Amino acid sequence: MTKAPDNAEASASGSLFRRLWRRFGPLGTELGLVLALYTLYQILRSASPYRYSLAMAHALDIEKAERALGIDIESGLNALFVRHQWLADFGSYWYQITHMLVTASVLVWAWRRRRPQYKVMRTGLAIVMLAGLATYWAYPLAPPRLALAGAVDTMNAHPVWFWGESVTGLANAYAAMPSIHVAWAFWCALAVVVLNRSHWRHLAWLYPAMMTFVVIGTANHYVFDAIAGVAYTTVAVAVSRRIYGVPSARAARVPLGA
Repeated sequence: MTKAPDNAEASASGSLFRRLWRRFGPLGTELGLVLALYTLYQILRSASPYRYSLAMAHALDIEKAERALGIDIESGLNALFVRHQWLADFGSYWYQITHMLVTASVLVWAWRRRRPQYKVMRTGLAIVMLAGLATYWAYPLAPPRLALAGAVDTMNAHPVWFWGESVTGLANAYAAMPSIHVAWAFWCALAVVVLNRSHWRHLAWLYPAMMTFVVIGTANHYVFDAIAGVAYTTVAVAVSRRIYGVPSARAARVPLGA
């Protein structure tokens, strides 16, 4: 006599699970895939060879090239951060929090609001990480905090949050080219600009601009590293569009009502 209620409860539970899965399951799967890819990226990045002499030689080459072009702003910007502790603290928080938080937020927004084009941007982000890994292995580069005379690692001098190997154990000090922080920040801005039709969308470019200011000011990257991050993302998204048959940024836009 009790089987009918039990069956009814099981049916209700199953129906609830199916509704929850339809609503959250696909997004959870996507986030899980991105997290797994990022974890693999971190592991492989940390496994790239520690070639100290080559990394320092490359840093010297970068410094010479930037001086020749008149864009060697690392020392001056780093000195500004050193003089103002509030700026150093702000840089530490910005560098360590926004990198993951903003990227994850844009991924979720793109998946929920612009799903037809989400896969283009998601795949572009994956290509950026793969290209970055290849570069870390092929072109080890010491950051300014380790190579540039007089540079101060402000994130270590004024620690306000976790930093480096002390938390994850997955850090490679000689993987500075390209700046993945700038690459991801540029990807976020590009996603907002391409997938949104708001008149305010171009304000998103302030985010990678601020990230570039921070990564150079904290002595984590050279100007060339930031430029490479922008270039890698631009090429990666272009390749992803070609893969999915999206001809241009204009064609990638989806009406707000879609």
